[in-house]
Amino acid sequence: MIRRWAVVLGIGAFACLVVAFAVLSLQPKRDSSGLDVPIKYVTPEKHRKALPHLGAKSGPQSLALESLSVEELIELLGSKDNEVTKRAARKLEGMGSSAVPALIKRLSETLSVGNGFNKLRWWCVNALGSIKDKRATDVLVKCAVMDGDPHARWRSIWALNVIGEERRAVLLKAYLKSSNKLERFNAATALSSMDIDDGVKEIEEATKSSDMWLRWQAVSALGRIKSPETLAVLKDCLKDPDGSIRQEAAMSLGRLKNIKAAPALVEALVDTKAGVRWRAARSLGQLGAKEAIAALVKLLDDPDGSVRGQTAIALGELGCKDRSVARKVINMLSDADKDVRSKAAVAIGTICSSDDVEPVNKALQSEQDERVKRKLERSLRALRSSARRSSLMSTIDDRPCSVISRAA
Repeated sequence: MIRRWAVVLGIGAFACLVVAFAVLSLQPKRDSSGLDVPIKYVTPEKHRKALPHLGAKSGPQSLALESLSVEELIELLGSKDNEVTKRAARKLEGMGSSAVPALIKRLSETLSVGNGFNKLRWWCVNALGSIKDKRATDVLVKCAVMDGDPHARWRSIWALNVIGEERRAVLLKAYLKSSNKLERFNAATALSSMDIDDGVKEIEEATKSSDMWLRWQAVSALGRIKSPETLAVLKDCLKDPDGSIRQEAAMSLGRLKNIKAAPALVEALVDTKAGVRWRAARSLGQLGAKEAIAALVKLLDDPDGSVRGQTAIALGELGCKDRSVARKVINMLSDADKDVRSKAAVAIGTICSSDDVEPVNKALQSEQDERVKRKLERSLRALRSSARRSSLMSTIDDRPCSVISRAA
């Protein structure tokens, strides 16, 4: 009997060992960092195909970045997993100048391939801008001028300005002589971001293009070129049949900081497109166009919430202290749209007076949105501070003249 049980137990132990060995053999291998890394993600000859398409089971926590080469990290910038992309980007940026040659090489290889958004190319540009190595200037200029992806071009302009290499302007100006019309325009647009108006004629010409996207970019760029010719062109664009062009023209006129744009922007306050109306209101506030206050007050009753909110901000910037306006802005604190309430909360600090502390405090107590509450609290502090100053000045004014003279 004992012998029979010994045999049974022996067979059971052997079976357990077989099962344990099978389970262990299925476990992923571990790299030197201790992270579970499927073999296919660290095999150099397969990384081009495998890395950009990480599966759900091999999330960012299972990817050992320390074991990857610079080239493999760069490939991860095009991963479909955004978290993996960000981790790879941080790793590359942390490597500093040592990662620059490989980033330049990869960006050069993908330059002008397709005209849609290219994630890998955008992140290569972003990494070069973050590292701020002047060796990247040449390839970034090429990307800003020649790349088919506008997102990569814009990010390249940002990177060029962050790096600050003086040669960037010289290289861009050379493209103004290119036989390619689009390259001339892209170079002019990049130069405008550096307050260089050498290519203003190219940009102005593009505002008449049949390509709507090109026209929009041109109108946006003109907002950075402060010249009499630019003002006239943007005023014309403010009457363009296309609403998106009128919207951008309204924004660009505000960026010019030229008070002569005010009359055209006042006319735009009655545009049929809400996006044009609120942008015109915003620009008038930026310009300090006090003569536009009466026209702006009418927009506080606009059916569009974004128009009402931005108008309140503009009136505050223009120093409007009208009591009827203050009451309307306070009423906006009960608007169903939290963005309207948010903008009204900011405007209250400049439009309202110490007499409005109680209703503003009441609105604060009933507000549920944390962002709006923070803005209301700031405005309320400003109103209470104003009330204390008024009280102090009133006390001084009530004292006998002899006391005031001695205090002086």
